[in-house]
Amino acid sequence: MNFLELKPMINSLLAFSLLGIGIINAIFILFVIGQITPSGYPRFFQRAHRITGYIFLALYLFIGVIMFKKLGEFNVLPPKAVIHAYIGILIFPLIIIKICIVRIFKKFYNRLPVYGMILLIAVYLQVPLYAGLYIISAIKSQYVVISEKGKFVMVNVNVGRQVVQRKCAACHSLERVYAYVKTEAGWRDYVSRMRAKDPAIMSDQETLEALGYLVKNLGIDEMKMDVQVGMRIILEKCHKCHTLERVFTARKTQAEWAQIVELMRSFDPGLLNDSEARQVNYYLSKVLARQELGQSKLETYRITRDMDLLIR
Repeated sequence: MNFLELKPMINSLLAFSLLGIGIINAIFILFVIGQITPSGYPRFFQRAHRITGYIFLALYLFIGVIMFKKLGEFNVLPPKAVIHAYIGILIFPLIIIKICIVRIFKKFYNRLPVYGMILLIAVYLQVPLYAGLYIISAIKSQYVVISEKGKFVMVNVNVGRQVVQRKCAACHSLERVYAYVKTEAGWRDYVSRMRAKDPAIMSDQETLEALGYLVKNLGIDEMKMDVQVGMRIILEKCHKCHTLERVFTARKTQAEWAQIVELMRSFDPGLLNDSEARQVNYYLSKVLARQELGQSKLETYRITRDMDLLIR
């Protein structure tokens, strides 16, 4: 792996290391200047400050090269990336000023802590903007909270994925699992039926982990409408009674689609639950019905244009 293609988590840890070294370096300079009375060894703190300064500079330049390479991948920078880049670039002249004070303009030496603090604040503002948010989101994405026997349990999604891949593949293909999208109740019922066929296939803990993964990645959020979820439900359910072409070539209004969905549910009450029906209706209203409305407007325009030509 190219050293310029480090994983985002490693980049985030490097950024926090930069912040930590900056804090340590600031403490050492306070000892050197005498703002904090050291217990002894003033030369030790001076050397320690110099060494941590070199490490800080080397790490900053290393991260800077990586970040400049990543910025080149964007055609248009998002606002957060622009702010992040500007703060990162601002750090470099602050480092140069600090070095010049130490090496050349020693009459400003007593003001060194001020520049050091400004530099530290700049690093502090930059690091949480990307690294902090990434680590928080990465931690959150690894876990999901589900209800079990009246209690909320935190489940590791990565472990759940391994359970699904290992256990479910023992009886059938994984495509059979990944083709579905279900509510939490639907996945609970699905896993329960699998365990009923072979109670020894999964322990209670493994069942929770598998359920957490399925709910997190293949679950229906009943509070959020998603056209992708609606489409997947249609692909999963509708072909059981007729071809999918019959769905995607139909030309109906939003109200007509809603009636069709309810008609299909009356034929087979177990076909769609309420959550699935809402997702399907959302997809139909946003995709297929919208195309029909657009076509109607086009036909109206053509008819009006033809009438104008006849009148003239």
